[in-house]
Amino acid sequence: MKSIVLFLLISLSFALTGCSDQPQRPAPVPVIFDTDPGNDIDDVLALQMLLNYHKAGKIELRGIGIGKMYPRSIEYIDAYCRYNGEPNIPLGYVYEGVNPYPEAGNYIDRTLDTLISGNPVLVPARRFADSIPEGYKLYRRLLAEAEDASVVFIAVGPYTNVARLLQSPGDEISPMTGQELVARKVKLLSLMGGTYNDATFNNPEWNILQDLNASRILFSEWPTPLIASGSEVGARIHYPAESVLRDFGGEAAPLCISYKTYLPMPYNRETWDLTAVLYAIEPEQSPFGTSESGRITISEEGYSRFTPDPEGRHRYLTLSEEQIPAATTRLIEVCAGKSI
Repeated sequence: MKSIVLFLLISLSFALTGCSDQPQRPAPVPVIFDTDPGNDIDDVLALQMLLNYHKAGKIELRGIGIGKMYPRSIEYIDAYCRYNGEPNIPLGYVYEGVNPYPEAGNYIDRTLDTLISGNPVLVPARRFADSIPEGYKLYRRLLAEAEDASVVFIAVGPYTNVARLLQSPGDEISPMTGQELVARKVKLLSLMGGTYNDATFNNPEWNILQDLNASRILFSEWPTPLIASGSEVGARIHYPAESVLRDFGGEAAPLCISYKTYLPMPYNRETWDLTAVLYAIEPEQSPFGTSESGRITISEEGYSRFTPDPEGRHRYLTLSEEQIPAATTRLIEVCAGKSI
């Protein structure tokens, strides 16, 4: 009997030792996503990336803020998350924000209104009338609840919600100002916006111009490290139409319907917003380069200017011709839910 007990104790010891030697999976990274669905299809592809990361346990998508005024965008984001098995992600909306781009409802309306065999492909449970909180208020609550220096913030649209967060005073959610909450809770802001030291794309960038005042506030007042993906990066990487048709459940899938509705098929779309997501979640394995540290400022005309400064908190993504194939491959892998 003693020999049996001893054998069991030794076996248990080896089992415990073996378990302790197994690499521990890192805790999911808390992420807040500020987006403007409807203006371009890359917002949907970027959201799909984040939902795949979330389902794989790599991140916890704490909340999504909509930064452009189009009420049905609430229905679209809610239903799209539900379609992906995530019905409870908190949503925020930009009341009295930037007026929508003329095509803002293009694929949003047509996807929401599409019926397959008499059934809608997207079924929202939340709508504009359901007292969706203001985006910056949602962000205040999510940050107040987060651990210090833990949150990755991703912004890929007009920065109205983000600027309002920065300029918000203490309230019933937290006595800290918005800037204080960001400084304490956020470890990185990854955004799509601007152009940087590139002669081909040297123009005021679209995201920056949509709410120019908010853009200037963001770059001047954001208190943590910031990495910007300029228009020159995403413009050089194109998401292939064949992946859209192949990797998302067929032509009746919401992403495929939205993609086909946005522009006549076949087309390979630029990946502006996707690049900001990829670097934010996988900085160590990033296929991109980064600039030296410095400061990004936004002129009154909307030009983005980078000034090197060893003490600066800003950097921007760089992309060589040699890096494009690897970046394209990785974006497809994550968006299609492969090798996450």
